[in-house]
Amino acid sequence: MAGEASNLFLNSFCFGFRLHDKLRADGRFLAYYLRANPGRELMKSLAQGSTRYNLSKGALLDASIRLPHKGEQTAIAEVLSDMDAELAALEARRDKTRDLKQAMMQELLTGKTRLVSPEAAHA
Repeated sequence: MAGEASNLFLNSFCFGFRLHDKLRADGRFLAYYLRANPGRELMKSLAQGSTRYNLSKGALLDASIRLPHKGEQTAIAEVLSDMDAELAALEARRDKTRDLKQAMMQELLTGKTRLVSPEAAHA
């Protein structure tokens, strides 16, 4: 998604797509679209099978997606990408804070670190 993959290998149950008309479609926008509810609903409507669903290459190639203008696609993809980066930063901060709390609890509960009582601090 982030760039061109020169050595890309797929197993026998996968197939890849490459945009041929990059003037009409933004790859990042399409990736976000296909992971969102409208894209998932489209994939459900194309799926075939009774117990195990499959998507045929032909059905996907024949599918039609209504796209906004390329500039709007790019703007939407930029906003969503920025949100992803912000969420990743917040999750990293949360994880770091959680680890710090765990370390502090370990120090306090094992007695390695002792807190000064309020009475002793004012004496």
